[in-house]
Amino acid sequence: MRLFERYALAFVRFYLGGFYLVSGLNFFLHFWPQPIPHDANGAAYMQVTLHMGMFQLAKALEVVGGASLFFDVAVPFGLVLLFPVTATIMIMNFFFSDLAHVRLSGMRNFVFHVILFAAYAGYYLPLLRPRAPAQPLWRLGRPAADLPTVAPKGALQGG
Repeated sequence: MRLFERYALAFVRFYLGGFYLVSGLNFFLHFWPQPIPHDANGAAYMQVTLHMGMFQLAKALEVVGGASLFFDVAVPFGLVLLFPVTATIMIMNFFFSDLAHVRLSGMRNFVFHVILFAAYAGYYLPLLRPRAPAQPLWRLGRPAADLPTVAPKGALQGG
């Protein structure tokens, strides 16, 4: 990886991780007041998610995923944890805020998330394998020959 790429990815990872870590911790430790959407629909959405416990779950995911990115521990997993939060924030900021900097903030975080997904794509591409054979957790220590395989159609017929 080129030096610029390495520093750019580190910046994006630290920025996004720090943003979510501080945002999540703020909900629990109250560094500053929790922002409330000015739009009536956005405020109603926030109230419903708070009442259902989904907002608290999102903030817990922000802490865990943000720490994962910030401290460079299990980054691909942290990105998966944070993506629903990132997508929701982007939608809420873009469609329910009349402030330009808030709209840009949601889009920036979404773009940063997509950049990190692309940077860690090697971890996700195997998930897209068609007809992937099962690899149970309890068999991970066995040699590959012991794992069941699924042959593609026509492979057994020589063509």
